[in-house]
Amino acid sequence: MKDYKLLLIGLILLLLIVFIGVFTWLWQSNRKNIDPLPIMANEDANGQLSTNASEEPETIDSNILYIQAENKLQVPLDDVIISFEKRYPDMQVLARYVPTKRLLTLPDTSTSDNKPSRFLVNIDLIVADDSFTQTQLSPLQSLINEAQTKLNQSKVNANGIAQDDTANNEARNLASFSYALKGEQAVDGVILTDNPIAISFRNFLLSSVGQDILKKYDYNNIDGYKNSMDDLFNPTSRAKSTVGESSVNVADALSNGK
Repeated sequence: MKDYKLLLIGLILLLLIVFIGVFTWLWQSNRKNIDPLPIMANEDANGQLSTNASEEPETIDSNILYIQAENKLQVPLDDVIISFEKRYPDMQVLARYVPTKRLLTLPDTSTSDNKPSRFLVNIDLIVADDSFTQTQLSPLQSLINEAQTKLNQSKVNANGIAQDDTANNEARNLASFSYALKGEQAVDGVILTDNPIAISFRNFLLSSVGQDILKKYDYNNIDGYKNSMDDLFNPTSRAKSTVGESSVNVADALSNGK
């Protein structure tokens, strides 16, 4: 009888250990990054979309992302950065906050010692509290084109023959992306380098996690997906109906054969 009780206790302990192990595994799995809705495709150095979900940093130096943002974005962006670094513990984000008039002025246009030579400038990503026009980005494009030209020239040997490591010999084609809505106005960011962490950070901003953080600071969802889902399951949600559009109750429409 005593052996039976010991066997029963041992079996209970074994089941408890298995249960704790499964629970721990599920908890850790759920913390992995799955980039929920919505997710963007990656871009290569020339701004072309690719189907590759993510790229791993090539060197230790490229584990750092340098951001320049407007002063008024410091509180919400810091919150996003904290969450991003928790999800990607091997990556570090260094944000530099400046006045609006200095947002598109880079601190240094030369290749720095602490970044891979393929990065032409010292800022990977610019985040604005307003939208960008192509005219505003033109001086930055010219700056990057000039830096790329100098880099290409430095990779030509004394005989005038390009060295083998000049694979990336074209400047990045700058194109802004909208990451949220402030009222009815889109707010934009622009990636300046081919640092893969910049792509990951942009995707994080556009994911449901990033959008939820921005929502706390009165930034609306960029694509309206969550608002649409709220309308579907909760007609009394804050999502606004289109101006001039008639409101039809689904149940009434079905009962009338519509």
